[in-house]
Amino acid sequence: MRIHTLCRPEIYPSVNDMQERLITVLNHSAERLRNAGLTGDLGMQMERLAMQVRQPCTVAVVGPVKVGKSTFVNALLGEDHAKVGTTETTATINYFSYADPKDYNPERPVRCHWRGGGFSDETREFLDGLQGNDYETLRRADGIDHLEYFLPYVFLKQITLVDTPGTGAVVEQHENRTAEFMRLTSQLRERHDSETRQLNDTADAIIYLVGPVAKLSNERFLEAFAEIAGDSSAQNAVGVMSKIELQPQMMARRHELSARIADQLKDNLNTVIPVAAGLRRELDRLFLDGEERLTLLIDTLRRIPPTWLETLLDSDELFCEFEPDDCPVTAAERRELLGETPWGVFATIARVAADTTLAPKEVTEHLEEMCGFEQLWGVLHERFIQRGHILRCYRIAREAQKTLNREIKYTYLPRWREETSKVEERLEKFLTFIQRANGDPATARELQDFVRQHLDADERVTELEKLHSALDLELSTLLYQLRAYNADFEALQKLGRDDLGLSSTQLEELRALLGLYGGEVGQRLPSDRLSDIEYIGQRQRYWQVKKMGAPYGTSPYTVADRAFARYGMILDELCGT
Repeated sequence: MRIHTLCRPEIYPSVNDMQERLITVLNHSAERLRNAGLTGDLGMQMERLAMQVRQPCTVAVVGPVKVGKSTFVNALLGEDHAKVGTTETTATINYFSYADPKDYNPERPVRCHWRGGGFSDETREFLDGLQGNDYETLRRADGIDHLEYFLPYVFLKQITLVDTPGTGAVVEQHENRTAEFMRLTSQLRERHDSETRQLNDTADAIIYLVGPVAKLSNERFLEAFAEIAGDSSAQNAVGVMSKIELQPQMMARRHELSARIADQLKDNLNTVIPVAAGLRRELDRLFLDGEERLTLLIDTLRRIPPTWLETLLDSDELFCEFEPDDCPVTAAERRELLGETPWGVFATIARVAADTTLAPKEVTEHLEEMCGFEQLWGVLHERFIQRGHILRCYRIAREAQKTLNREIKYTYLPRWREETSKVEERLEKFLTFIQRANGDPATARELQDFVRQHLDADERVTELEKLHSALDLELSTLLYQLRAYNADFEALQKLGRDDLGLSSTQLEELRALLGLYGGEVGQRLPSDRLSDIEYIGQRQRYWQVKKMGAPYGTSPYTVADRAFARYGMILDELCGT
């Protein structure tokens, strides 16, 4: 299939040592939290996060409803899996996960996870039964938590793709709605909004779909983006301008418009790529029969005089019904040619196919370029597939840090401080009583010391504060290192992609230094230079000079800057600072 040639699995990275370090930190945190006597499941939460570290990177496809998310996902997968053209109320959250070919069951490829717990493996007929707005369909959909598609696509070993219903889902109006029907529709809509936003917050990376006519000056567009995309950043988010094939003027200006959106959202999106998902799926179907259907399409359209063709392509009604006297292709032939293809997609294909200056092979190449998926796959491979382990570790470490702050800093510590205040009041009463009691003064002092020792109310709070600071420092250090790993990765991509004018010796030095062979110091430096502080300092100064001689923001500047920074981090590590 087309998808296997695009995902380029042969250069997937091995498990990163940062994963092992994060797992160790999380499990150690769980043990220390239990030893601190904390009730609840805080330790279990840390262990659950540790178990997620080696799982594939979760990439959520997000955006408002009716922007073409399901069509886009199908085009990305190369097959129709996510349902399209249905009502938003019956849309479900769809996970696309890897299945070993020997375990793949095409008869029951979908696992339905129920809200009440448990799951069942279902057929295509079951999926078809989820479409519609009748009461029984809504009731069935209300019981579903999410659907999981198991597919034998190699790239799904590295990422799990998630198709979300989107926000702002609405239900078509019906005249005779019962109260229960209205309750279900409202409940499903609210669930879709809530679950989509939750996925945006918990996904390791996102693909954000923006419609083809976003008004860049409209504040509502930016507000909608912020609401849906959450706290995404250029590090873990890629934008896609969708449905460009439906408007000729949009297709003609796709690169200009996507560049404008990318500039406006540069803090939130790494890039914005224009794609024609509907066109991509139609080409997939067109090529199922080899070149026969495309050849027929080209030959038939080129028999129509250009002046008539442009008129006929104004609308599907003209194309299918109008019978010019001097047009050699009848309306019946044109209807058969159109078939079930969406009109906007067909018109886009027809204009290219009818261009007599293009050979049939060039028609195919031009249509492929218009789809934009070759460029998109390159970006996804570089941004998400190759470095999915970095993104996942970063997200999990941040979630662990937030959990510790929420549970310890804002829950346990305030509660324990309140309890401490009450214990201190009792302690003062006991001490006052002892002091006033008649008896041996030495015995009284000894008794006071004993009470203070065993009713030290501040000790528990102090120990918990120290524990929180220690765990937070460990996670903050990991997050700092992960950001550094990501910067290394970005520079490594430039080594393999851009012409930097470097010698083979310099390239090999940088590949090792930037972590291509592993993250430990022993894998970044020559074996005979592992503790040579003078050599490391000399190489750091060398790349600092290279950085200063390169224009700011260029690839040579970025790579030299990263080499300078990484040598500095190695020096800090070796010197114990």
